[in-house]
Amino acid sequence: MARNTYGELFKPAKIGTMELKNRVCMAPMDYKYFSGNTEDSSMTHRQVKVFEARAKGGCGLIFTCATQAEQEIMPYPRDMQFPVIDRKERIKEFAEAADAVHVYGAKIACELTMGSGRYADSVDSRWEPLAPSDCETQYDPTIRARAMTVPEIKHMIRTYAQAAGRLKEAGFDALLVMGGGGYLINQFLSPAWNQRTDEYGGNLENRMTFLIETLQETKKVVGEKYPIIVSLNMDDLLPEGVAPCRGMVVEETIAIAQKLEELNLADAFHLRIGNYYNQEYIVPSAYVTNAEYMKNFRKFKAAVTKPVIFENKLDTPEEMQKLLEEGVLDFASVGRKWITDPEWVNKAMYGKKACPCLRCNYCLHTLWLGKCTHCAVNPEMGYEFEGGIHPALEKKRVTVIGAGPGGIQAALTAAKRGHTVTLLEKEQHLGGKLDIVSAPSYKKQYQDYLAYLEDSLAHSTVELKLGVEATPELVQATNPDAVIVATGAAPLVPPIPGIEHAVTADTVLRGQTPVKGTVVIVGGGLVGCETAHVLAEQGCKVHIVEMQDDVLKDTSYVTRHSQLAVLASTGAELHVSTRLIEILEDGILAEHERKTVKIHADAVVLAMGYRNKSTLYSDLLDTMDCEVYQIGDCRQTRKIADAVREGHIIAKNL
Repeated sequence: MARNTYGELFKPAKIGTMELKNRVCMAPMDYKYFSGNTEDSSMTHRQVKVFEARAKGGCGLIFTCATQAEQEIMPYPRDMQFPVIDRKERIKEFAEAADAVHVYGAKIACELTMGSGRYADSVDSRWEPLAPSDCETQYDPTIRARAMTVPEIKHMIRTYAQAAGRLKEAGFDALLVMGGGGYLINQFLSPAWNQRTDEYGGNLENRMTFLIETLQETKKVVGEKYPIIVSLNMDDLLPEGVAPCRGMVVEETIAIAQKLEELNLADAFHLRIGNYYNQEYIVPSAYVTNAEYMKNFRKFKAAVTKPVIFENKLDTPEEMQKLLEEGVLDFASVGRKWITDPEWVNKAMYGKKACPCLRCNYCLHTLWLGKCTHCAVNPEMGYEFEGGIHPALEKKRVTVIGAGPGGIQAALTAAKRGHTVTLLEKEQHLGGKLDIVSAPSYKKQYQDYLAYLEDSLAHSTVELKLGVEATPELVQATNPDAVIVATGAAPLVPPIPGIEHAVTADTVLRGQTPVKGTVVIVGGGLVGCETAHVLAEQGCKVHIVEMQDDVLKDTSYVTRHSQLAVLASTGAELHVSTRLIEILEDGILAEHERKTVKIHADAVVLAMGYRNKSTLYSDLLDTMDCEVYQIGDCRQTRKIADAVREGHIIAKNL
């Protein structure tokens, strides 16, 4: 197949003295693939293999996750368990990462942080939280951070430069200075958190001093020619009421960058926006655009001379190349796309489909739960150290029932192992509920995922049979050695008076039962609220009835804020703490605060959850003389990630 270079995107380029094989970077991301306790966390073989796979897959420059320079006075954040490079003994672990990526011609830069400042979490009495000025800590307003003394500032500058020197010794090709994201350097730069009256605070020139002295001391250690990339916040976008002002704005960020260029302290700039009060700007989900980032980025790019790295919701190489041709960016820093498919650059160069990112933020959700990073659609993420999918020693006949994401993943993994796989699907189409999930206009990436699964099946040895409803007799006829049941779930339809007047959200989102006028949606979870958005776009007036005291309580903390914003845009009227009693021909009766209320409507849509379809699984357990497994919603109604992961694990171990 002919090689497609996408113009300049996949051609060599330079940052300072560092030559890269292309203009695509892997964004700094946190994974928690580290060993040791919080005070002694270090690079691990598991993390090294993550970087190695992306280098092999075509990445030009890999940024590590945030790495702490010291632990003596600034050990926070603790819950994220950042690796530490605070002494010589740590060099060997970091050297493993550098050596691994260099084999494939990639380069590596460490995102080195000064620490969290007012982001201090799980505060330990041994270490008082420190910040530029006295202020509340973000995650517990009852705990205050103390203003750093000048000796403490000097200590941080000195230890940071020493840590950078260790990274150079370990073979790292460049340094990414973490000056954004709301962490300590950002706090010194921001008027929201820096109210000092000495040489490190006050006007913008003084607020730059901490960063400038850090860069100057670092250059003394690593040398003038060692590439330094400075990460900056273009706009803090702090919500009203959390600080004296909204924080940094792009005009100040431009002034800082121009000063660093004047002093020859930066070889490139890596740009972010937002903070952890509204992290949808930092890690954009399906529910937000990158319009605010793009507006600020264009202003910044026009005002500086050094290369600028774009990092915010870039989905396709076509989009990256277009922005490169327009002069908007010099390098593209991509995060979750590397999580979903470590080979996407190589695939793009040869015209192959790559697994798309759903922007569901499941990877971030798992971190907030205190777990390692996992991916909803790439079950091998974080398990690269296991060596991939190995051929089976004993080839088996495997029958998979249900061609949703979990069933398809099970079939593909089993086929890669060399098993003879038959995939049965009662519908005439693939994907299970992917057509429902992709109904909202902002979730078309789920359609891309379905197209990827269809392409993967077409290039596999899986025998696909559509329009075939599995029965114990039919499954027995396939003479399997193993059966994987992935029959999914059906909408929950409770025995409520008048239920015959209602339709389900599934049929509405599939276009099977059109509704119009005023619509009552029963159920304020994710499905109900996204149905509200779809219907509002079609011109319906929507009411949402929810038994709980709020809507969207079944969603993740990391996306709920932006989901609520999308819901607000629909103009839907919310009726929380309200229980459905009866469905009428012209609306519903419901109970709210022990009173019966009527809500008039032209249609009633049920989004009250799902029940697992496990009858076939139970029948097969009773009748089949072989291995029988149950995965996904068929086992318990949950998320795509659960179905994909279970299907993969079971098939990988057949």
